[in-house]
This record gives sequence, C-alpha cells and structure tokens, in this order.
Amino acid sequence: MKGSGLRKARAEAPSNIAIVKYWGKRNKELNLPLNSSFSISLEALRVDTEVSVEDGPGTSRLFIDGEEVTGEEFEEYAGRVLEAFRRLYGDFHAVIRSKTNFPKSAGLASSAAGIAALVVALNEALGLSLSQIELSKIARLGSGSACRSTTGGFVLWEKGTRDDGEDSFCYQVFPETHWPELVDVIGIVGRQKKKVSSRKGMLRVSSSPLMECRLKFVEETLPKVIDAVRRKDEGEFYYWTMRHSNSMHAVILDSWPSTFYLNDISFALIERIQESGIAGYTFDAGPNPHVFTTEDEAEEVVRIMREVGITEIVISRVGPGPKVLDSNR
Repeated sequence: MKGSGLRKARAEAPSNIAIVKYWGKRNKELNLPLNSSFSISLEALRVDTEVSVEDGPGTSRLFIDGEEVTGEEFEEYAGRVLEAFRRLYGDFHAVIRSKTNFPKSAGLASSAAGIAALVVALNEALGLSLSQIELSKIARLGSGSACRSTTGGFVLWEKGTRDDGEDSFCYQVFPETHWPELVDVIGIVGRQKKKVSSRKGMLRVSSSPLMECRLKFVEETLPKVIDAVRRKDEGEFYYWTMRHSNSMHAVILDSWPSTFYLNDISFALIERIQESGIAGYTFDAGPNPHVFTTEDEAEEVVRIMREVGITEIVISRVGPGPKVLDSNR
C-alpha cells in the first residue's frame, strides 16, 4: 500500500552461526544452496538498521557504521533486496543506516544480520505485512545466510528443489527458550576484513572432489543434529557441531585455489576443545571461533581460549529473532 512523504522504520536482527553449514550454491543469482543448513540465532551479536524511504525514483544510499558503501558491495548487500521490494511495492528509493556491535567481514555473519534487519525495516516502512517466511526469501537474495537471521532460536534453512527458489526458506525449529543452559563463547581472534569473501569463496567449491562426500554427509547427519538439540544431548551436539565445521573447512582448503579462513590460533583452539570434552567449536568463513557449551562450563572454555591467545571474548545465549524498534508509518 502506497504511502506519502518520508517514512522511517528501524529494526534489529541477530547474527546467526550455522551448526550444519551452508557452503556452495546451485544458483548464485538467487543464492540457492547445495544443501540445507541448521543454525542458532545469537542474542549478543545484533545489527541495528534504520531505513528512510520515499516513493518514486531516486538514488538509494547505504551507510554501515557511518561509512558509505557503494558499487559492487552496495549491490551485494542491498541492491537485490531493494529490487525485490520494488517488485512488490512499486518504485521507491531509500537511505539505509546500519550499525553493528561486532566486527564486520570477519566471519561473524554481520552481513546476514544487517540484511535481515534491512528486510524487516523495509517491510515495516512500506507497510507490506509480509510473513517471516516471505521475508526469509527476500533476505536470501542479499546473502544466503541472512535468511536464517529472520527468526530466532534454532533455525532450519530448507535448500528447496525449485528453480525459482520459492521452496528455499527458513523457519524456527525450536525457540530461544528451548535450551536455556546452552551458551556460545565467541572469541575475537581478528577484526580485519577477510581477504576472500564468503560469496567469492563459494564460487571455488566445484573444484573440490570432496564436495560430493560432504553433501552426502550433510544429508545423512542433519536429522541427527536436530535430534541432539531436541534431546539437549550435550555430547552428541558438540560432536556433530565440530564434525560439520571440519567438513566445511576441509572442502574450503581442498578447493582451488585454496582459501585460508582459519589461522594458528584457530587450530590451537580446535585441538584444545576436542581434548576438553566439555564443548564443541564451529567456525564460519573466518578465524573467530564459536564454542558451544553450558553455562557451568563457560568459565573453563574462557580459560582455554585465553591460554591459546584469545583475549577478546563474548558470551552469548541463544537469541530471539528480529524486531521493529521504531516506525513513523
């Protein structure tokens, strides 16, 4: 429904960390994945995004943490999302201001949270009243993992089989209250922007002969991961969390040319956490670890992290989904 004048809306959305990883696409324009994935939305890592929209033609602009984003990065982050909303609403232009409370482009899913917050804010500002599932499809266009940040708790992204992507969407499997003792101990190993983005790294996946084995592994074990969460089975959940992280990074290393997202500190922590038996690590496309454990073991995990050289640490609970913070519509 068309509005008049300048309309504003502000929303926040969580970062998410995949337990069963998504790596590789069957359609790069629609960001359709080769496999389904399972993730956890995080309470402590969130992005706050404000949109100002006005009907009619005009130049849309994007600012992240006060710096304007243009060119290819603008198109990747916001361009596809804006076009999807224009198809539903009509012509408009927008100014987008996004603030993160954690490092961007470092493998902590800042773009996923930012795009999820953007689709929620635009939905509010434009008065479209789209469902969470529909919003997840639009968020997916901006970044595959962004669709998982459109809801909270434990989230499943169905890979789908249709060419148009209409059956590739996300939904909540368990709410954030399902496993209250579970925490994510996040280590900030590096704040620098990674050399190869996830988007570009995934383009190399077809060169890995291990990929076929990985897809079979995901298909066979995804139900086991979900069942471990359902039963709150710590040992089983930690085991599969680590195996799926290793599986993705094995393919990344095996692809050509190889991409190196982990570093010496990452590998030192992997060894220590495997030995500990009290937690399970996972890494996205970056060196910063997410180590899942229970509240009563979190202090020991922090101690291990500090021993391998990680000094900046954030502890997060499983978090809720996005929410609208302000609107003048």
